[in-house]
Parts: sequence; C-alpha cells; structure tokens
Amino acid sequence: MVIIAVSDQHLGYNLSDKEKSDKDSFNAFLDSKMWDDPEITDLVLLGDVVDMWRRDASGVFLENRDTFDKIASLPKRVTVHYVAGNHDFHVLQLKDHSYPFNFVNTLRLSEGNLHYNFVHGYQFDKLQQKRLMEALCRRMSDTAGNFESGVWATLTRDWSDLEYFLSLFFKKASIRKSVEKLQLKPEERLVGTREEVENLARTSTPPGEVLVFGHTHNPFINESATVVNTGCWVTDAPIYNTYARLDASGPRIFIFEGREITERVKD
Repeated sequence: MVIIAVSDQHLGYNLSDKEKSDKDSFNAFLDSKMWDDPEITDLVLLGDVVDMWRRDASGVFLENRDTFDKIASLPKRVTVHYVAGNHDFHVLQLKDHSYPFNFVNTLRLSEGNLHYNFVHGYQFDKLQQKRLMEALCRRMSDTAGNFESGVWATLTRDWSDLEYFLSLFFKKASIRKSVEKLQLKPEERLVGTREEVENLARTSTPPGEVLVFGHTHNPFINESATVVNTGCWVTDAPIYNTYARLDASGPRIFIFEGREITERVKD
C-alpha cells in the first residue's frame, strides 16, 4: 500500500501572477502516469483544496469542477479521502453530496507497523477558531473583507439579543482584527509563529505514530520521520507543488516534476 498526500491547493485563490494557486500543475499531477503505479492505494487531500475564504463557497466548487472530475477519474483501486482545512472547513457540513469521497476532520491509515495520522494542521495554530473558520467559509461573497454582511452575520445569527448588544461594545473590534489577520496568506500571517505551530505539531505526535499535516505551506520531514508537512500548491510559497509518498518504509516528499526533498529538519 502506498499513500499519496497533498494539501493547500487553494483553488480559486488568484491575486496576481506571483500569488495564485497553480491549478494547471495540480491538474497535470492528477493526470500524471504516477497513478499507473499499482501500489498506490490512497490519495489524501489534506485540506484547503478550495479557498472558501476568498471566493464564494459554492461557486469555487463549480469553477473547479474539472479538477474534481480528474480526482473522480483516478483508478478505482485508489481511495480518496478529503480532510477539511481551515479555508474549506465548511465541507464538513455537506450532506448527501455526490462527491466520490467523504469529508472528515481527521484520518488514520496504517501500513505495516507505521500508523499515519492526518490532520490539516490548523489544530496547532492558536489563531484558528472553528466558528471563525466556518463564518469565513460562508461569507457568500467574492469581495475580500466582507465582514459586516458575511462573517459577522454568521457569527451572531444564534446569539441572544443581549449577547449581540454586548458584542457591539466589547467583541466586534477584536473579532474583526482576528478575521483580518486570518485572511493574510500564511507566508505573512505566520511570520514569527510558523516555528511555534510546527513545534506544537511535533510535540503532539504520540510514540509509534507519524503525523502528516499541511497548513504552513512549508514541506518537511523531521529527522526521526515522525512528522511530515505536505507543503502547498500556491506559487508565492518558497517551495510549492509538493506531495508526500507514504508507505511501510516511511515518508518521502517530492516536488511534482522535480526533485525529492531529502533534507530533514531537527526533531
């Protein structure tokens, strides 16, 4: 059994030529001959596949139908798993959908004596809060920073009148500030805190298990091969278009149509 894991495609995210999702390369990855390998049994989409924070949540799926058709057309022996990220957290609410995979918050797969645990990685980022993540996914607008009509309305829809009244004086400004920071790309938002996020991921791994996550857009494997970051497919990251190959012998990371990343970071 061989597991391929990828994350952070951010389909729908295009701010400029230097800041965009490399959808063409990801489609080429899905079309590549690597899937002819009969040992590959699983594809794990490790979150932030689509970017619902910057684009209309339903429209971004329709716009990228071609990519999901390619995923659906992978060999039948390949089981596809979709682990929700912070930018597509709303997929956990989808019911009775026609996609050929399930949406989950965490995933565990074993091969030989290795137990791979998959999470997106927002769990190690103190700024991420589930209510904010869901609200940002449900802004219902392609306009960046649509706080009043989208995020704020979603956050407060179940509040009592008293909670809403108090929020106008005590919570609104701080929540707006958090939302504005959350919408920064990881390369900006995690300056000074990326190491903290990744260290928390390392120390959260139980003995005998391998943690596989994304979120920080920084592909790496630690020296003991117990923590793997799958990187991203966004062109403003220093290294992008990366994927992890996981089997009974351990994890490896590759740049699509490029080299294997053999350097290891300290435990």
